[in-house]
Order: sequence, then C-alpha cells, then structure tokens
Amino acid sequence: MEKVLLICFIIGILFAVVSVLLGDFFDDSFHIEAFPYLSPTTIAAFITVFGGVGLLLLKTTTLITALVLVIAVISALAVTAMLFFLVILPLSQAEHSDAGFQHEMVGKYAEVIVSIEGSSKGEIIYQQGASRLNAPAQSTEGHRIERGEQVEITAVSGGTFIVEKIN
Repeated sequence: MEKVLLICFIIGILFAVVSVLLGDFFDDSFHIEAFPYLSPTTIAAFITVFGGVGLLLLKTTTLITALVLVIAVISALAVTAMLFFLVILPLSQAEHSDAGFQHEMVGKYAEVIVSIEGSSKGEIIYQQGASRLNAPAQSTEGHRIERGEQVEITAVSGGTFIVEKIN
C-alpha cells in the first residue's frame, strides 16, 4: 500500500510541475463540460493529497491501513473541494465575466496610447463607468494608428480589441 500512496503523491507533484511549465494546456485540452469539478487540476490535487496524507499517516501512526485510506480520501476530498470552491470557481467566473464585459465594449470609443503599427498590436485606453482601463488593440485593416488618435472598438478577439480609426 505504501508504494501505491507514494506513486499517487509523485504523480500529483509531477503534474503540478508540468502544469506550471505548460500553463493551462491540460485544463483546455481535457475539460469535461458536464463535470466542471473534475478538471485535471482538481483530480491532480486529489491524487496528491491522497498520496501525501496516506504516506504521512502510514509512517507516523499505528493506524490500520483501512483507516489510513479512509482518512486520506476524506482529507483529499476536503482539500480538493476547498481548492475548487475557493480558487478555481471564482477565477473561472472572473475570467468569463471579463470576457463578456469586453464584448460589451464593441461600438464604444477609445484613445490609442501606444501606436498601432500595421498588423502589430498597440494599446488603447477606454472608459468603463468611472474607470479608465487599458487593453491591447489591433487595427481592423492593418492601418497605422498614431498615439492620441480616437478609435472605435469594432470587435474583440482573444482579449485584444480590434479598432478602427474615427475619421
């Protein structure tokens, strides 16, 4: 049983390291829409905590193996639930609300604060309520737009505002 717990712990740690190096590759590629709590991140967290707590209890207590496994599963479920509800879910909701907000800006006006050079990105500043926000921007037709010029936001693509110079 000790080997199984050690393997679970090592797999979880390796997944964490690979996730840091590759970013959201696993979450984007293996997302299960019907079961959002079964994301690769939560599964890896469960496996890591299960293996770690199980190993710790086997090495430091005289509890029977069955009880160690029950405690390890309960601990892993508790940590995974906290991770999901306190970190993953709020971040996911913030990401979706920001994307929805960006699409609401289509048709609004902004000012270029970093010149847009042909097909390269520049930066705009725009008003949303009482806040002035900035975002990356690209020209609709690849035209150069100078700093200080007024533009209209015509679309949003991958977090970048597509803008058109106001004549």
